[in-house]
Amino acid sequence: MNAIYRYFRDVYMGVVTVSIGLWVTFRHLFVRAVTVQYPHQKLTYPPRARTMLVNDIDICNGDLQCVRACPVDIIHMKVVKAEKGEDLGTLPDGKPKRLHVLQFDVEMAKCIFCGLCVEVCPMGAIHWKNLHEEVTFDLLQTLRHWAKYPPEEVKRLLDRDAAAKAAKAA
Repeated sequence: MNAIYRYFRDVYMGVVTVSIGLWVTFRHLFVRAVTVQYPHQKLTYPPRARTMLVNDIDICNGDLQCVRACPVDIIHMKVVKAEKGEDLGTLPDGKPKRLHVLQFDVEMAKCIFCGLCVEVCPMGAIHWKNLHEEVTFDLLQTLRHWAKYPPEEVKRLLDRDAAAKAAKAA
């Protein structure tokens, strides 16, 4: 009697578990697909998504607030004061630019996407752009260079600044 009971119990449990599995499969037949066919379809991210960090160097005032706010020290910036009478343009708030931004580099491979640099920028020069196709096999391609000065001009401005500091110290 015990063997017959066990046989029918096993048959019953087999039918129940197969029915549950079929129900799960059947339930997914009428649900919208989640898969995105990537090259042809792309996901749309929310407007405030932190996907790619970009900088508008023309409105950057060079105040180094983003450098100080970065918790992992991936932003590297060199600035030099402009001489009197030198016109560097105006900032969005109407004030004249007073600093040459000679170097503005960001190591995106080390970025933790916290957004602190974006929050502290008073001009909104550094901000997030809603792009997500930044794949590379070379680590050097993750280094962003945003300064526009050629190397000769950087050397000239740095030498001028060093000479001005030496004259002030003497």
